[in-house]
Amino acid sequence: MSGSQERRHQLSGSRRRRRLRAAMVLLGLVVLSSCAGGPDSLGGGSPGDEPTSAPAATTPGQADGWEDWSDGGGNDDPDGGMNAALVQPTRNLVSEHLSSWVDYTSPAPTQLQVAFYTGNPACYGVRAVVQEDVMEVRVATISGTRSDAVNSACTQEARLVSLFLELEEPLGEREVQPLTEVELPP
Repeated sequence: MSGSQERRHQLSGSRRRRRLRAAMVLLGLVVLSSCAGGPDSLGGGSPGDEPTSAPAATTPGQADGWEDWSDGGGNDDPDGGMNAALVQPTRNLVSEHLSSWVDYTSPAPTQLQVAFYTGNPACYGVRAVVQEDVMEVRVATISGTRSDAVNSACTQEARLVSLFLELEEPLGEREVQPLTEVELPP
């Protein structure tokens, strides 16, 4: 073999070894990921593998402090309902932050119902701040850690919730806008 042919042969052998290593790594990842699945996934259980107890998680309607207000109809419901768990405002929150609301409805002339995302109700609470004038109603929805859950292990979940808010005057033709400047405790 000439020098250039020998070099090509060495390079092709090196390429083969890299490809073989890559294939082995991918095969290992496939095997590991199939072991992590549930009973219906590839490699995810043996016949007769059944849970021995009920799941620990509950739906928002069953969790403490939550009412299931969802009717399955979404926002096109003729009664103006939202497919969100109705919650009550929480006092004494820590680490508060603004949570942008995603939808609202006016079920009565002096009421708003705003929907937004927050966390697990065992750990997180919500409240709202409303500012009104003749042209618009501005609403800030605020999430924070419940004071009784500060040192608890909390799961990271996103829950669609809604709050009822009482207005000073009927909504009428006023626009509902996000309130983005709210002074939150440090």
